[in-house]
Amino acid sequence: MSVAVVMGLAGAMVTTTLARPAQADPVTANQAWRIAQQYTGVWTSPPTQLTGGETVDAPLLGNGDIGVAVGGSIANQTMYVGKNDFFSSSSHAIKPLGRIVVKAAGLSGSSYHVVQDIAHGEVDGSYTLGSQTLTTASWVDANSGLAVTSFKLTGGSAQSIGVTLQNGSGGTPTVSTTGNDLDADVAADTGTGSDPRARMAARIIGQTQSVSGNTLSMTLPPGGTATLVTGIVSSVDSSSWQSGADALVQNLTQTDVGNHNTAHRAWWQNYWSQSFVEIPDKAVEKSWYGSLYLLGCISRSGKSAPGLWGNWITGAMNWNGDYHTNYNYEAPFYAALSTNHIAQMDAYDQPVLDWQSAGQALATANGYTGVLYPVGLSPQGTSADTALHNQKSNAANLASDMVMRFEYTGDTAYATKVYAWLKQVGLFWQSYLTWDSANNRYVISNDAPHEDQSYPQTNAGLSLGLVHLLFQGLIDMSTALNQDATTRATWQNIVSHLSALPTMTLNGQTILRETEVGSDFYNDGNDIDSQAIYPGGLVGLDSASTLLATAKNTIGALTNAWHGGNAPATFYAAAARVGYNPSTILTNLHDEATTESYPNMAVHHNGGGVENINVTTSGLDEMLLQSFQNDVKFFPDWPANTNAKFGDLLAYGNFLVSSSLYGNSVQYARVVSQSGGSFTFTNPWPGNVEVYRNGTDTGTVSGSKITLTTAVGDTLYLAPAGTPLATVQSELAQPLQTGTGTTSSSFSSGFESTDPAPLADTVDTSGGGVASVTGLCCGLTGPESSVRTGETAHTGSGALMYSGSGQGGSAVHAYMELYDLSASPLAIGSGKTLSYWIYPQSSATSSWLAAGSSNSSCTAVDLVFSDGSTLRDSGAVDQNGRSIHPAQQCGKLTLDAWNHVTVNLGTNNANKQISRILVGYDNPNSTGGYRGYVDDLTIG
Repeated sequence: MSVAVVMGLAGAMVTTTLARPAQADPVTANQAWRIAQQYTGVWTSPPTQLTGGETVDAPLLGNGDIGVAVGGSIANQTMYVGKNDFFSSSSHAIKPLGRIVVKAAGLSGSSYHVVQDIAHGEVDGSYTLGSQTLTTASWVDANSGLAVTSFKLTGGSAQSIGVTLQNGSGGTPTVSTTGNDLDADVAADTGTGSDPRARMAARIIGQTQSVSGNTLSMTLPPGGTATLVTGIVSSVDSSSWQSGADALVQNLTQTDVGNHNTAHRAWWQNYWSQSFVEIPDKAVEKSWYGSLYLLGCISRSGKSAPGLWGNWITGAMNWNGDYHTNYNYEAPFYAALSTNHIAQMDAYDQPVLDWQSAGQALATANGYTGVLYPVGLSPQGTSADTALHNQKSNAANLASDMVMRFEYTGDTAYATKVYAWLKQVGLFWQSYLTWDSANNRYVISNDAPHEDQSYPQTNAGLSLGLVHLLFQGLIDMSTALNQDATTRATWQNIVSHLSALPTMTLNGQTILRETEVGSDFYNDGNDIDSQAIYPGGLVGLDSASTLLATAKNTIGALTNAWHGGNAPATFYAAAARVGYNPSTILTNLHDEATTESYPNMAVHHNGGGVENINVTTSGLDEMLLQSFQNDVKFFPDWPANTNAKFGDLLAYGNFLVSSSLYGNSVQYARVVSQSGGSFTFTNPWPGNVEVYRNGTDTGTVSGSKITLTTAVGDTLYLAPAGTPLATVQSELAQPLQTGTGTTSSSFSSGFESTDPAPLADTVDTSGGGVASVTGLCCGLTGPESSVRTGETAHTGSGALMYSGSGQGGSAVHAYMELYDLSASPLAIGSGKTLSYWIYPQSSATSSWLAAGSSNSSCTAVDLVFSDGSTLRDSGAVDQNGRSIHPAQQCGKLTLDAWNHVTVNLGTNNANKQISRILVGYDNPNSTGGYRGYVDDLTIG
């Protein structure tokens, strides 16, 4: 069934359909999808930080509208349901929508193994007690208001499973039944006035259900499966919210659910295809992808914007969970810019625009024109905190996302949407700034950088940066829209005559001061001193050397900002923008990604929620690519002797840029011009630059800074003079190379004719050998491992086929050698990853296999190290936390499907060298055949 058909399965789905991201180019899409699938969150015990009003440590799901946090053991597992539009009409605080509680009481005391699969937007659970295992798979449909959990029981006896629908506080909602649905109606507070309401309509597919009160019950037999489907629609979605929720689920079949899941997975795969980064530090890399997963979960076009804690609302949320305007609300959306996920910004503007009339009234009440905004906004022109807290910068702060979105994209349709509001912000500052004729400058008076600081507070650096960004944005938008040419001169005059950033001396160094008069320097876990750099954009690598040195000194002085309560969301990007020591930045980013992150990949600090989505994303991107001074720099702040690669990061001017650094040299740059215009870049090579335009060699250009004109849709390939286009295109498609630049220290094979040819049907006698395994069929005398073309492949036409037949006994295994690297062993160092795809077959796809056999899944790629040890016996685990020993993969791989397996080699085998690559089958006491395919094997 096509996506279009799936999205039309129920009439109410039209009101909950969520926009798909734009389609990316195939090279970036393949690289991004390869990497994103490597990363999961893993729990071996239930989460504990669930209802404290801040970031939760639970497995997380979301579709940009509905969020689900999964807590508790399977004997009493609670899915906390939140929704971005569920704000109280009286307190203006966001409220939890409801809870779905799954109780498999007979499995009390079972093991707990839960995986957050960010590539597919799913959470998978495995719970074992004795010989019985219940597995679950949960997801919030990317294309509708449907939440799904599937169940599968193996072994033991039948289990009774209850599903209870609760309101947001865990109480009993108003319940009813519609056909075969159990309906729970809830409200975002007391349920009076204009409080949003919502319905959760639930039913079970695949087993007989019974209904009692607010609980659905079923009995699941061994070998049985069932699916819980819950439609969630609010009164903000539709005035027909009750029937809309019912329509989502009441006629669903298991086939329909499968079609929904196919479309859901397609949405996420397309989401990942927009851009990629690949670096040696896999913890930081994982945090980048994990942060983007969280961004995709919390924000979607056409839906309400997320508040401080996203849509994972488990109870009473701190600071009302509102839209805090003095950096918190803005920060997570910054992550969408350079990562090329602009669609995730679409929800941002509406709460800001809705408050315009109130903002004008507040400005007038204080004697000014334009708009003046408080700290705490909430939806539809309301506010949870109307206090100014002695700050005038909130509206300028809110403007930063709009201005940067335009500068990155040049989107005039978007500019038209926000331009009138931005002019209102400009009007305020035009009336609020004072002219200092003695010093020929504009001054910002009585504007505190920190909340509730007493006056006077003059020329806060934060506000100087934001006001400069605002007026430059107005100049650029008015030019693009051909409007307000006469006013443009006024705006330019302000930009040209704003006061300089205040400075002071600290420990013998000149640093940026928080204000010219008032607050000076606080090393308290905030980064007020550096926010003129980012997001303000007043300092960068093209700035005057004295100012740049002062900015670097400031980053160095803010030692508590790296992991402070409020700083990390903007501090890392600021540090990169001024060229601060890149090794120090990466070291601290590593700490953010590990000690400061939960298993769900949420970076968390006291007082900071989804703002921390921007820590690794923009922090890393600004190290890899900078463009905010309208001069694109490749790897502007990257450690020496450290390779890196990125694809389709977005640069100012709507240019998608891809590049790779290998052996301290930039290999190439690909630039896709989405809007036309001039592309200016700092030449990363010492000599001439070869330029290919749309596949045609146009010769060389030279200079330290080069400008090339482009038309809409042009693709430029840039490389050192004399580099063939085929070389650039080949380098684009390769995984990150992790050597020093003299020899490759990575390995890859897709088992195509152009890839390294593996040994055929060769037993590795010293790496494991063969025990009690013969040929699968047809007169074969032993196990097979050889390339097959035109059968089953993950990509291309070739794949490695493996097969054999177990003959029983305590040892049943076959370790087959594929590649001998002993002449030039592959060094692991500390950061390499083994990655491959495996397709274990069943009787459904191979007539040589017995019905019901899962033998084929007892297979894994194995490595023999130069010291004689093996990967399988090293304690190494895959991305799901399971041993990579072939015998431990039994039953864990999905039959007749491509499974992606990754192993962080540095965790258990750092600094070893790989001598041989094997494929191993190991299944003690087994009999019968096994067969399957391996493809797209990489080590790098």
